[in-house]
Amino acid sequence: MAMLFIIVVILSSIKIELVLETAMVLGTLAAAIFGFYLHYTWDDIQNGMLDGINNGLTACIILIVIGMVVGTWILGGTIQTLIYYGLRILTPQIFLPIAFLICALTSVLIGSSFGTIATMGIVLMGVAKGLNFPAALTAGAIASGSIFGDKVSPLSDSTNLTAAITETDLFSHVCSMLYVSGPAALITFALYWIIGQSHVSVATDWGAVNNILAALESNFNISPLTLLPPLLVIILSVLKIPAIVALMISYLTAALFAVITQGASLGDIITVSASGFVSNTGLDVVDRLLTQGGINSMMSTVAIIMAATAMGGILEKCGVLEVILNALMHYIKTPRGLILASLGSAYLMLIACGEMMASIILPGRTFRPAYKEMNIDTSVLSRTLESAATLGCMALPWGVASVYLQKVLNVGLEYIPYTFISLIAPIFVIIYAFTGFATWTDKNTQN
Repeated sequence: MAMLFIIVVILSSIKIELVLETAMVLGTLAAAIFGFYLHYTWDDIQNGMLDGINNGLTACIILIVIGMVVGTWILGGTIQTLIYYGLRILTPQIFLPIAFLICALTSVLIGSSFGTIATMGIVLMGVAKGLNFPAALTAGAIASGSIFGDKVSPLSDSTNLTAAITETDLFSHVCSMLYVSGPAALITFALYWIIGQSHVSVATDWGAVNNILAALESNFNISPLTLLPPLLVIILSVLKIPAIVALMISYLTAALFAVITQGASLGDIITVSASGFVSNTGLDVVDRLLTQGGINSMMSTVAIIMAATAMGGILEKCGVLEVILNALMHYIKTPRGLILASLGSAYLMLIACGEMMASIILPGRTFRPAYKEMNIDTSVLSRTLESAATLGCMALPWGVASVYLQKVLNVGLEYIPYTFISLIAPIFVIIYAFTGFATWTDKNTQN
């Protein structure tokens, strides 16, 4: 009942077009009221909120740093250089599948969908605008590629967390995940290819593209040297340097290049770090594209993440989520039922918390003994949780990953139907549950 009430509050708030920050705060308020109804004290509720916020704190810090990074990347000419070369190389017909592959590869290398969205994602959105390609489609391809690469990367924090929580060997988990995300990725790539070919008839205004190229050349120093900041992010991430540290090093490097290649001052660097870059090339499409970044631009997203994770923390503190999961356990009699219950529970946690980590931890701890009891390999549990919690978070309007992507790429919820991998992967989980395919026992694993 509590879950239903809170979901109704959030969806009603969105329906009447309240901003998402307000909707999530109202959801948190509803969770707190229910906590009082269950006779929890304010200290209990506050501690639950703080525990929940702590789960999303890293994402908030990364967002703040990315605001600074984006501002200095533009000030230093990094974004302009990448867009310039992208417009010269890519065409609308191949753009969508290539965007998916670029993001997938980057995410595998750095182990972070967030980092990929903040680097390659921003660049690809710029190229898409130059090619007159729909922003929603582009954001969907970026989201799908980023989250797929994250799921098959042994460097990913969520991948490592899921393996640890379910007591699964890391590479067994990745291999198991490929049984689901692999076919889903192939179908996703094919869909993007088909959509791209349908844009053969959509004429790109090459005159407008040439105007963009000319504006970039005349107003900024387009140089391969400016590509070092994003390259550093990839290299440092491969070396397992924490994301925040890698981004800060990239920020400092971009700031230095802004002085060297663009003639920026210390005051310019401080201004764009706080308020973002403001473009004045005189060409509207370029100015709209490059006027972004800064800490201030990320504050509404930070508020959404804090409210969503606070709400989830209250529900967990009050035992609402645990009660629901334990109640489900009484009705599970078969491996098929166990897998479907795991999938549904991860989605339920995601809807309640909006945060992928919490949606992995609680169902993982709850269902792990049942998998061992039924002699099902825990890699089946780990991939099931990731298919819902991690892939699903990118397609949930108030999910931390979705909110992050919307803000960083400056796109609305219309991208969600094009995040094909998040919608397709769970179908394979369900098919495998009913057929028994790739549902290994702990003595007969995929290895």
